[in-house]
Amino acid sequence: MGVGAEVIARVLEHAFDYLDAPPIRVCQEDVPMPYAANLELLSLPSVEKIVQAAKAVCYR
Repeated sequence: MGVGAEVIARVLEHAFDYLDAPPIRVCQEDVPMPYAANLELLSLPSVEKIVQAAKAVCYR
């Protein structure tokens, strides 16, 4: 979610280019941070999003 995470993501993307599937980032949605608690939960990574990303990598 910050500069450090972006740098690490790009390093992983280029350092592990020999993998069958590149690493996938699961991060907060690129929307303005909502003030309501229920909307904030929708913008944050959830278990379902993480599982979906893991399956995307495993089933390529």
